[in-house]
Parts: sequence; C-alpha cells; structure tokens
Amino acid sequence: MRTSLRAIHFFLACIALVATGCAMGPARADDAKADPDLMEVLKGVRMVQSGQIQAAIDGPLTDVVDRYTTKYAHSDKRIYSARGPMQSMLYLARAANAEKRSAIALGPAWGMAYWARGYAYAEMARYPEAEGELRKAVVLSPSDAQYQNELAYALQAQHRFADSLAIYEQVPGMVPLMDDWPDSLKNEYLCKAYRGQGYDLAELGRFDDAAKAYGECLKIIPDEPKSKGELAWIAEQKAKKH
Repeated sequence: MRTSLRAIHFFLACIALVATGCAMGPARADDAKADPDLMEVLKGVRMVQSGQIQAAIDGPLTDVVDRYTTKYAHSDKRIYSARGPMQSMLYLARAANAEKRSAIALGPAWGMAYWARGYAYAEMARYPEAEGELRKAVVLSPSDAQYQNELAYALQAQHRFADSLAIYEQVPGMVPLMDDWPDSLKNEYLCKAYRGQGYDLAELGRFDDAAKAYGECLKIIPDEPKSKGELAWIAEQKAKKH
C-alpha cells in the first residue's frame, strides 16, 4: 500500500509551525511574540489543528489578510512578504534588476496568512480553494520552500501530477533560503520535495525516475521509511509488468 500523502502533509505542516506547540517554520518564537499579526496567524493554525477549520479561515486568518490588503492593495510598489533577511535581499534585488521597479519586503505574516488559509482548505480536502490561497502566498514570497511545497501538494491532490512535479523540482533550490530554519527542518522539506517528485513521477508511469527521486531523499535521511515504502511499491509495480 502506498504512503498516505495526507499523513505526510499534516506532519510537515506541524513541524513547520514555530513558537509554542506546533511551529511556524520561518517565524522564531521571539518574532511571533513581537508581531501581533504573526500571533494571529499562529492562533488560526492552532484552530485548524483543533478542528475549528472554517472558523480559523473566517476569523484570524482573514483578519490578517484584510489588514494587509487594505493597506497595500493600491501600492505602486512590488510588495513581498519575506521570512528572513536572505529572502528579503533576494526579492528586493529581483525587483530592482529584473522587474525594474521599487519594492517593499514586509515581514512574513501576510504570506503566512494566505499559506495558513490554503493549509486549512487542504485539511477539508477543498484543494482548488487551497491552490488559490497558496498561489497568493507564492506571489508574496516566490522562493518560499514551504509555500511551494504546499502548492505542489494541492496540485498533486487534484491529480495534476505534471504541474505538481514542476513545482516540486524547484523546491530543493529554495530550501537554503529558509535561513532561520534548523538543518533538521530543511532536511525534512528537502525530503518532502523529493518524495513529492517521486510520487508524481510514479503516477506518470516514470518508475525509474521516481526511484531516483526517492533515492535522493534517502541520501539526506537514510532509512527514511516513507521513501523506502514507496520504493518497495515501485518494485512491485515493475515486477507486475514482467
């Protein structure tokens, strides 16, 4: 039997949240306490995880989104919502050099509120709505490994495997930009990206490429059980063809 994507998704959403309890990967505990918007996002995520999913979307998460939208919707500047210094510098340089426009790099709360709404919709298996929210998060923070991983998952859950694969393939290059994540969390997200690639490739019938993707995860986390289980499943499928 194949690994449950839902279980993987929930587990990584939990380890990527920070502060007290489940964490918000990019926000350190002190940052969250100092930023009331981040605290409100954290409240919303905890509500989702306690089963108050629609209330979290309609309440704290939308409150944060609405505050930022009201303030910045008509700005002539390119607005980013960055998680740390490395992302901020990248986005400001990108705007100046590639887009030739002024930009503002805000803190992470706005992007994380969209991410959290996407996560909430995914928890209700409302994947098209999850995709819409996550695409808004990605506009605000294009090189965010967590947002892109979550978006790829939402596409995968809709059986849009080629679209999902294209995003998962980009994520390993984004993980180093998560400069306040511990190495253990970076490794988890690298593995999630490779597992996502493997799953999509297997669904597309590219079993050899899928096995290589799972092998990349095992290089990072030896004996990682989900990848080993998927490799066993691939071997079974290939054996059936002979």
